[in-house]
Amino acid sequence: MADRKAGEIADLELGLKNVNVSRTKDGYFVGSNFPVSAKLAHEETEFDLTDKSRSPNARRIRAEDLIRSNKGKIDAAFGKKYLSDHWDSFAKKNDPNERTLCGHIDLSPRGEKPWQPEFGTAGAVQNKVTDAAMAAKMTFEAALGHACGIRFNAAEHLKRHPEFAWENSFLKDLIPYPWTTFTGTAF
Repeated sequence: MADRKAGEIADLELGLKNVNVSRTKDGYFVGSNFPVSAKLAHEETEFDLTDKSRSPNARRIRAEDLIRSNKGKIDAAFGKKYLSDHWDSFAKKNDPNERTLCGHIDLSPRGEKPWQPEFGTAGAVQNKVTDAAMAAKMTFEAALGHACGIRFNAAEHLKRHPEFAWENSFLKDLIPYPWTTFTGTAF
């Protein structure tokens, strides 16, 4: 969350027992479906925060690295690059998979268990960015599909992975659409 006029941002982590709100005027927060609070993770999940091979932990490491190394240069264009990033912080290489910010579980031989099996049909498929100037105009940019532009072809995926044949009747191609600007109206 952001208060553009006060120059403040906030992070809300909402658990069942733990509700954490952090605020800053000169820092940052990252998020990509991982628990931030060790207390929340310990009390409300079975998630191991120390296993760097796990998708949420690998993505958190990469997110922190990108934000720290780009301090003072973060804008909407950076946000688009961030969302399309394929650096696997555990394997130390570019490889679109479940451990990258532009998530591609469908390309991962590991999947993201227990949530998704190997080559499961899931990943990051909707993207949104804004900055302070855009927010002042009630504007943001969004892109449907993988931010990196990789297309998901359902028929090809099912041919390579027949174990997902049960998805045939509803699994569709996911065509990456270009970034599009949306503007709301003031009340």
